[in-house]
Amino acid sequence: MSENKQKKDYSSYNPAIIKKLKEKYGFSVQFIGQSLRGDRTSVMSTKICDDYKLIEKEINKTIEKL
Repeated sequence: MSENKQKKDYSSYNPAIIKKLKEKYGFSVQFIGQSLRGDRTSVMSTKICDDYKLIEKEINKTIEKL
């Protein structure tokens, strides 16, 4: 294996948010992760991404208030 091969960077997502999205939409954690990475492009995937960003923004606002 070549030593100069670039390693893919993976984004880490908040597992609590993913759990809530799983409860809300009923999709698997794998599907939600694929949606957030951009591997899925359906209407529901877009809604999942939008909800994730909204929830993450609200969590960050709450943390800043502390």
